Amino acid sequence: RERMQNRRGQRPETASSYFVPQDDKQRAPGAAVCSRRLLLLVLAAATALLLQSSSTIATTLSSSSSSSSSAKSVMAATTTPPAERTVDDRLAHVETLLEELRPEPRLWTPALAPQAEVAKAKAEHASLGLLSLGGRAGDAFLVGVRASTGTVDAVSPASHPSFSYTMPLKDASVKLHWADSGRVPLPLDRTAQGFHHLGDLTLRVRKAGSAGGYSTHSTVSRKPPLATAAAEATLARDGLSSSVDASRCLTPPLPFGRGLALRREVRVAGAEATLSLTITNSDPTSGVEIGGLGLSVPFNQMFTGRSLPQVAQRCSFTEVYLGGEAGYVQVTRTTGEGPVLLVLPLRRDRREDVGAENRSASGWRGFEGWRPLKQEDRANYDWMHEMLYEVVVVHSEAYARAEWRGAAPWAPPSSATLPPGGSATYGLRMILARDVESVGEALLAAGVPVATPLPAATLHADMTDARLHLSTPKGLEVVGSPRSDPPGCLEAAPLSGGTAAAHALRLRPVAVGRCRLTLRYRWGPAADRRGELLQFVHYNLLEPAAALLQRHGDFASTVGWLPGNGSDPWHRGPGYMGTDADADGGRGGALLYDPRVFMAGHSDESGASAPLAMSVKQLGLPSDAEVGKLEEYVHETLWAGASGRRSSFLQGADHSVRLSMLYWNDAMDKDPSGPARRALPALYDHCHKCWASCKKGRDCCYWMHCWSEEHSLETWRAYNYPHVTVGYWSLYRVARHISPPPTKRAGWRWYLEQAGRTAVAMHTFGGRGTSQWGLMVGSIFVAVLADLRREGLTALADELEAIKERRMRKWMSMLFPYGSEFPWDSTGHEEIHSWLLHDGKVADANKTVQAVLAYSTVVPHWAYCGSARRYWDFTINGKTQWGNEREFHHYGATLNAVAVLDSFRAFPERHYLLRLGACALL
Repeated sequence: RERMQNRRGQRPETASSYFVPQDDKQRAPGAAVCSRRLLLLVLAAATALLLQSSSTIATTLSSSSSSSSSAKSVMAATTTPPAERTVDDRLAHVETLLEELRPEPRLWTPALAPQAEVAKAKAEHASLGLLSLGGRAGDAFLVGVRASTGTVDAVSPASHPSFSYTMPLKDASVKLHWADSGRVPLPLDRTAQGFHHLGDLTLRVRKAGSAGGYSTHSTVSRKPPLATAAAEATLARDGLSSSVDASRCLTPPLPFGRGLALRREVRVAGAEATLSLTITNSDPTSGVEIGGLGLSVPFNQMFTGRSLPQVAQRCSFTEVYLGGEAGYVQVTRTTGEGPVLLVLPLRRDRREDVGAENRSASGWRGFEGWRPLKQEDRANYDWMHEMLYEVVVVHSEAYARAEWRGAAPWAPPSSATLPPGGSATYGLRMILARDVESVGEALLAAGVPVATPLPAATLHADMTDARLHLSTPKGLEVVGSPRSDPPGCLEAAPLSGGTAAAHALRLRPVAVGRCRLTLRYRWGPAADRRGELLQFVHYNLLEPAAALLQRHGDFASTVGWLPGNGSDPWHRGPGYMGTDADADGGRGGALLYDPRVFMAGHSDESGASAPLAMSVKQLGLPSDAEVGKLEEYVHETLWAGASGRRSSFLQGADHSVRLSMLYWNDAMDKDPSGPARRALPALYDHCHKCWASCKKGRDCCYWMHCWSEEHSLETWRAYNYPHVTVGYWSLYRVARHISPPPTKRAGWRWYLEQAGRTAVAMHTFGGRGTSQWGLMVGSIFVAVLADLRREGLTALADELEAIKERRMRKWMSMLFPYGSEFPWDSTGHEEIHSWLLHDGKVADANKTVQAVLAYSTVVPHWAYCGSARRYWDFTINGKTQWGNEREFHHYGATLNAVAVLDSFRAFPERHYLLRLGACALL
């Protein structure tokens, strides 16, 4: 840490504040409508391809740091000079930094806030019926325990007693709906029945030896009254622990035997807090099999009813690493500032083993699953609330046999048997890390091994020199070789030169698909613990980058291509369209029909993603045929020019970009045998239902459906302009830098001027509204400005620079300049950060990256590492799934990687940023 602080001290003073610590089964949306996620595929594959000059991990690391970030999300070719370090030097540098990772002498404890602040927080606890634990000198936490149930309803770092990671019990400043709350929004109040709290328990059990199904029991019931303990929780004299008999809270009664007894205990002990639940089988003759056991972890990531400053002040992001006994839940404040809460499985030496056979009888492996509490909690499921979750702490066999039977589990499912009269204790252990970049150190100090995949947990088949770096706490030893599942999917060989606390494996992908590595550790004889520790590292293995990227190009040019043969009444051909995986009998086809007109109208972000993806693809793996199709699209569908009819093109002669080329009007609706009905009968049937009885002639249907032609021609939405700009700019690049040029219908200068004028039009038509925000893919404007200047197009460059200055003044007037049209979003950071660095505003750029680190984390799991959030796109862009749920590697992941990797280039000692960016891109 001293070495890192010395390095950080050499950085610009304006950046120093960033580094000083401030004292169920996961699914992507159903059968994919290939919309914005096309961009993710092509950006990831293009980046990997462009930046690899060999198959080694070293090249990948170098490219991630020295090329990808300056490429700005879509800019694969730049004029930025390469980094000074060589490829091999950079790999050695990152591994050296990892080897320096050492646990702190003890778990970190923040400085206690002033007594007045602590007293105020405790008074607030008392007003809510909470018992206050901790909050004294030497304590890391101030915890509020609900006296009537023993659950935890406030977890605050001692340095910030007014802030809690958990969902608030009450909050009068937030008015919203929740299940059964009525039609009028009410202040948030979670004191009634039906709400999950930290420490609530869900069990699935059956009689031991039975082959029947499992019955479900929970301490949360939707039926009033609120289930309370037989007697209120008691507070220990030292004020550091509470205990309650919560047996009465567990409902319904077991259908066999004499039931289960449940005791909750919460304790604050210096640098950590623990929550334990002891389950006792009250029957003297029959055993109880526990097939499912999960603890509710409702941390406050509900943004509904809040502004962005309120979200920053009150809320957090929750991320899980399903790593077995090395797993944890990371809770990070939305600003990205520390302290960071880490929730670990209760240490084995602090629990009673199940039965006489100790661990072998319990099958205890730590965290096995992460289950959304969908419709099990009365919480508001508005689009600004991702979800509340339950960590399946120990056992998931019952879920694997039921809801999850069609999926491969992240961890091997287990169950346990409580013998007659037997007990078992499960629970959670909470510690703090100084900040997101100190999480590894905190885990090691807590006795947890840290696995670091290099470059990331996603590997292409031609990355034959990948690494897995293992750091272990004192007394923990690596045992044997890792086991892969499926067998042989990944070859692992030890590298020489490791230390007692650091080990490295060289990895070589063998198969394509998901691959789980199981690592075994053993505590040394001097350590006061028993048995082995298991850790799971989750990989996703892909085909070689060039093959993957070209396969996408071939698919888009055949299945996703709409020819310009005049058969489409909306004149969307020729052009690249999104695709529907279910079309043409499951073989896939161009997405021509969707009542959400932005999905198939070449615009409003989603519809523009297919031509955007193919434009970017040419920068890494150009194809004359694909460039030819792009020029067809540009000159016959996109650009109207002076002679084109505006209604038949996406962009007018004034460079304005319309909302969609797909629309509905009275003429189409009144002609049941007309071209619209013949071309898309399903669209006709859908739109006609609401259009026929509507007298206003526009916006007759649900807000996303069947826009009128007048509505579709609106040009105010700034978000639609970067995608078109990229198309022009990509063709400029290939025309300018490939000899002979693959473009035939215009020269490089025309394409660059079109890119510049489209960028200017973004502000001309959207300047009073959406252009005030950072735009997704908006970092293209930085590259266009640089190319305009280099090519001598000074007047146009000056115009674009002036627009930037007006937008920058607006951003600098905001408390959080990376906002969007929504209360919170993850798509504005990329452009904002690019301009901030361009203008040398390092402190504000760091603030923006810091916010990215809150919701995009580094864990040894391909699905979660670098995976940004924008969960409402489940509804906006999903085909069959409605409602909010976490999506893996949303396109925001690659956009955010632009800011992260740019920041790494500025501060190359911060290898955390390189690892996060690699996770997001690969």
